[in-house]
Formats: sequence, C-alpha cells, structure tokens
Amino acid sequence: MAMIDSDDIRQMIVVAKNEVRKFISSKKFSVYVALVVISLALVTFLPYIVGDGLSGSAGGVFYTYVMFAAFMAILAATLFASNTIVSEFEERTALILFTRPIRKISIFVGKFLACLVMEAIVIVAYYLIGALVAFLVSGDLVSSFLPSLAMALAYMFAVSGIAIMISSFSKKAGNAAVITFITVVLLISIVTTALSAAGIDTWFMLDTAAESIMSSIPEYIDSMNAMYVQMGEQMGMDMSAYMVKAADTVKSGLVMLAWGIVTTVIAWIKFSKREF
Repeated sequence: MAMIDSDDIRQMIVVAKNEVRKFISSKKFSVYVALVVISLALVTFLPYIVGDGLSGSAGGVFYTYVMFAAFMAILAATLFASNTIVSEFEERTALILFTRPIRKISIFVGKFLACLVMEAIVIVAYYLIGALVAFLVSGDLVSSFLPSLAMALAYMFAVSGIAIMISSFSKKAGNAAVITFITVVLLISIVTTALSAAGIDTWFMLDTAAESIMSSIPEYIDSMNAMYVQMGEQMGMDMSAYMVKAADTVKSGLVMLAWGIVTTVIAWIKFSKREF
C-alpha cells in the first residue's frame, strides 16, 4: 500500500466533514441526543422528586452521572460506527465513491474519524454537565474528572473499533447494529465471566478494563466498599474479594486502546478488499 500523502489527508477531512453533516441531519443523531438529555434530566432531577435531592462531595455527585458513561459509548457506537461502512454498500453510495479519484483509505479513515468526533463531543459534554452539577451542589471541583473521562474516551474508541469491524463484514446496517450491541453488552461479558470462573485474571478483557471508568473515582470506591462491608456484617460473610480497588488507568487505558486498534485494523483489511 502506498504511503498516505497530503492529498489523502485532505480527502479524509472532506469525507469526515460530509459524514458529520450526515450524522447531524439524521434521525438517529436526534434520538441519541434526546436519550442523553433524558438521562441527564433523570439523574439530575429524579433525586429531588423521590427524595432530598443531590448531596455530598463533588466526586460523590459526579459518579452518579459517570455510571451511565459506558452505556452512552456503546449506544453511540451502535447507532453510528456500526453502520458507517455497511451503509455505503447497502445504499449503493460505494459505487459512486469507488469510481472517483479517492482512495479507500481516505474513505475509511474519514468515516471512522467522523464517528469518533461525534461520539467524543457528546461524551465530553455529558461529563462537563455532570462536573458542573457536582460543583453547583458541593461547591468543589471534581478531582477525578480527567482520569475518568480519559477512560471513557478509550472505551469509546474500543467499542467503536468493534462496531466498525462488524460493519465492514456486514451486508445490512440493521444487522450490524444488533450484532455490535450484543457483542459488546453480552458476548464479551460471557467470555469474561467464563474466564473468571476458571480462575483466569481477565485484565485483558474489554469490560474488565472499562471498570476503570468508575474505579478511577475515589468516592465511588469508598461508596462501594462501604456497601460491601455493611453487607458482609449483615450476612456474616467475608466480602474482601468483592472490594473495589483503585484503577490502574495506564494499564486499563492501554488495554482498551489495543482493542480499538486491533479491531480497526481488521476492519480496514476487510474494507480494503471488499468490492461493491
């Protein structure tokens, strides 16, 4: 494969811009934004409706928002990355693209870059709103904002890589979306559970690494461990095996990046050989 030159980069940017415009004008993007807004509203206002409202430290308030960050990433990958490649073949737009003087690498990178940008904007905005509410409630800044956000973005990249890989092999956008969701939410978890039951350390599994999104927040660790201690006292059990440990963000981040890189490379190899 020839080296990427400045014209390829220019074409990647053009493809990415067009893809972003298509995303923004689509019904799926409107639905996704609506779901994010509804989630924010529920997390923010439901405690005031059913109880005394949000209270506690900045981190304590913040992690109630972060609990849904991983699902936001999965939902974004399912809606956008899972159909970005397959749609070109299903809607026959690939026939137009492949007959123009634009290399496949520019199409692939441009479309994937557009997915990542759109997903990252929403996740960063979600985090900022959560941190703002935490500041308004507690009067303090969230100390774990950047570590948790970095883990969320790494997870977003990983699940998007899985989604675009599935998209590259699929013939129908609907099938790609369903398979992506099932793979990330169910199949990977089943493998992790089976490996854990066999006594194997699952540090290399995506869902295990994704736990760092939450376990990089000290207040979350304190809250969960206090709950386990209380449960252990009530049931007379040793809950030490369930205690949450502080995340090794470097290790977890590298694992999630590896998942994203490997699946994206597989996606590119399949896409580069695929004909209309």
